[in-house]
Amino acid sequence: MYTYLICYDIEDDRERTRVAKLLERYGERVQYSVFEVHLARQGELAAIKEQLRAILAAADAEVRFYRLTADALADSHRLDGAPLGRRDLVVIL
Repeated sequence: MYTYLICYDIEDDRERTRVAKLLERYGERVQYSVFEVHLARQGELAAIKEQLRAILAAADAEVRFYRLTADALADSHRLDGAPLGRRDLVVIL
């Protein structure tokens, strides 16, 4: 499983809304412009990027992708010390 933190800064309201709706299909919103995305295959990230490029073709926008390793996730926590919670990959055949 691949886990990414995807963050964006997009000025246009319409484009920002479209990006948020796209990312909601792949992951969980953890802050207003930050999503935690869990992918089963590396190729899924390429699909997300392709869709983002189509939405933001002419936009003044910045989108960043931070890959979170298992060690980084295990060491991550909230300000109150609570762990972020473990998300297992579920595959339905």
